[in-house]
Amino acid sequence: MENPVYDQITSLVSMSSVLDNVLREYNKVNTTLDLDFLEDDMKHVARIVRIIRNEGGHALLVGVGGSGKQSLSRIAAFICGYSLMEIVISS
Repeated sequence: MENPVYDQITSLVSMSSVLDNVLREYNKVNTTLDLDFLEDDMKHVARIVRIIRNEGGHALLVGVGGSGKQSLSRIAAFICGYSLMEIVISS
């Protein structure tokens, strides 16, 4: 994204529109994510962005597998303009 700006969004409808645009841009340059942003998803993306934008900000995302932690983190990193590195644990 060019010049990503953290801005106040006053309704979930406008936030959904912004995230749909971000997802479209993300899918142009990365592996395609097929996401439908529900209310909780939008709130989680906003939280993750707010956390990782802070200097030294980090978060531990806890939940069952397949709940979207990785996808939402990828979108949040893209919004912030960060590159993403993934650690793969193998035996």
